[in-house]
Amino acid sequence: MRRVGKALLRFMQQIDAVNEQSAQSSDMHQTDFRAICLLGGNNVPMSPKEIGHALGLTSGAVSALILRLEAGGMVVRKPNPEDRRGVLISLDKEAAARPLQEYVALHACYTQITDEFTSTELEVVARYLEALRHVTATHLTLEHEKLAGLRRRAKALE
Repeated sequence: MRRVGKALLRFMQQIDAVNEQSAQSSDMHQTDFRAICLLGGNNVPMSPKEIGHALGLTSGAVSALILRLEAGGMVVRKPNPEDRRGVLISLDKEAAARPLQEYVALHACYTQITDEFTSTELEVVARYLEALRHVTATHLTLEHEKLAGLRRRAKALE
């Protein structure tokens, strides 16, 4: 079990390093690069709230992120047909092609590795990773709520 935990930790650290390197080589902030990868991997427009949740960002940070990406021509903001007050963010794949090049190449390598495992083996790995993702998402939500509560209390003391 320790081997799996250590391997996962090393993998997460390597992903961070690859994202940082890819972002730097594209003259982007790492958060901007992560957002482009998220939108490119999802292949569907996302709401700012969905982007913030997926990347662990506050609504203010998401607004700044979208403004930067929009200014760079990487994303397009469109009205949400299901919520007349909301917007959806779409990736301009042509504009994002250069930064996404490394992500796509690495993803192809991951696919090759995945093909080496049986469906049964992959199901076990998927359950494990989904359980970890759920715990992490719950932790992240609780931290955001705690931080928001601290901000409200500090504001009330002003």
